Amino acid sequence: MKKKKRYANAKDVLPEELFEQIQKHYTGILWVPAPSRFYQERRDLVLALHLQGISSQEISNLAGVTTRRVNQIIAAERKQDRDR
Repeated sequence: MKKKKRYANAKDVLPEELFEQIQKHYTGILWVPAPSRFYQERRDLVLALHLQGISSQEISNLAGVTTRRVNQIIAAERKQDRDR
């Protein structure tokens, strides 16, 4: 299965003026985080699929994250449950 490209060339996706302004201030790898609600929704999806008995590999494919990240989300939830 081909992996989804996780980045885009800023020159290809930003308006030219914005690209030039960013380029004046920063050249190199620039990470733009998604809105925090995105991460919460993805976390909720991972946990819901896990509760349905779906494998970590399948969850990673459906949620667009690595199996390592799926396992981290599940482990963090288990730890939270223990601490409650």
